[in-house]
Amino acid sequence: MNVSTELILTLIIQLISVGIFIGINKTTIAFMQKQIEELKADMRKYNNILERMIRVEDSTKSAHKRIDDICK
Repeated sequence: MNVSTELILTLIIQLISVGIFIGINKTTIAFMQKQIEELKADMRKYNNILERMIRVEDSTKSAHKRIDDICK
């Protein structure tokens, strides 16, 4: 069985291309995972602020009600 050098060269080039493709995909996935983690951290901060604002609004309503009671 005689394998030509052209066939071997073609196979090597294809294997290198597949390796580059896999490397690029892994890098892209790692980058996207990092971005997702950063977004999760930002959402946690936002949710914390939102919960605090709800408590402030409830406290403000209560204070307004007490002030209205005092003014009557």
